[in-house]
Amino acid sequence: MNNWLKAKKAMPLVWMITGTVAFTLAWQMMARVYGPLLVATPAETLESAVRLFTSPPAVAAFSRTLGRVLLALGLQIMAGLAFGLLAGFYPWVEDLFKPAVSILVAVPPVALALFVIFVFGGGERQVVAAAVALGFPLLYGGAVTAVRSVDRGLLEMLRVFRVPKATQLLAAYVPATLYSLLPSILLAAGLTVRLLIMAEVIVGVDRGIGQALSQARVHMATAEIFAWMLVMAATVLLIEGVMLYLVKSHVLAWQARR
Repeated sequence: MNNWLKAKKAMPLVWMITGTVAFTLAWQMMARVYGPLLVATPAETLESAVRLFTSPPAVAAFSRTLGRVLLALGLQIMAGLAFGLLAGFYPWVEDLFKPAVSILVAVPPVALALFVIFVFGGGERQVVAAAVALGFPLLYGGAVTAVRSVDRGLLEMLRVFRVPKATQLLAAYVPATLYSLLPSILLAAGLTVRLLIMAEVIVGVDRGIGQALSQARVHMATAEIFAWMLVMAATVLLIEGVMLYLVKSHVLAWQARR
């Protein structure tokens, strides 16, 4: 019985390893079919990734982009939570924001990034602003839904004991909304990395992964392009892993104490 339980627990890891091996083999076959000019092999990509992290300019580009990603994600969370709380409390605020949010959802990311360039010019602030605008609707919509699903029994108890409104907001609404918003935040983390690097490429900032990708494309450095793609995937996993750790150590502990 114990052996069966151990085997059952190990199965997700086995399937994950199997999927990784299958993906790597398919990647290797594509590299052989299309040639190194179009598709770099896994070995070439790993070798190029190691070179990137031993190159000061590449490390500086990665650090600059990572800083922009974290800034954009933080602004998305704060803006989505603030406006989502307002819209959750007051339906007329949701109606007021609905046209703008609908436009942000409907407009293609490339078009919005180009609009930012034409109106405000190129630069680091514009890159962050474009990423925030593109990711905001996801967190805003999640926050509105979360506010309206807060435990009514808890809210009634706070009203009975005449807890001040500010305390109700900080003790009930904000933690519960953040807890319900976690899936959207994790999704926004990966989305922000992709959107921000796309904006870097379009806007043409001086330093960052976007500029490094543009230079690699000009020089037909396929292995370097694939290496940056691998770095971006690892960055998303790292951000999501840190967030999950914070969730397990703080937010879930708060939820258990309720």
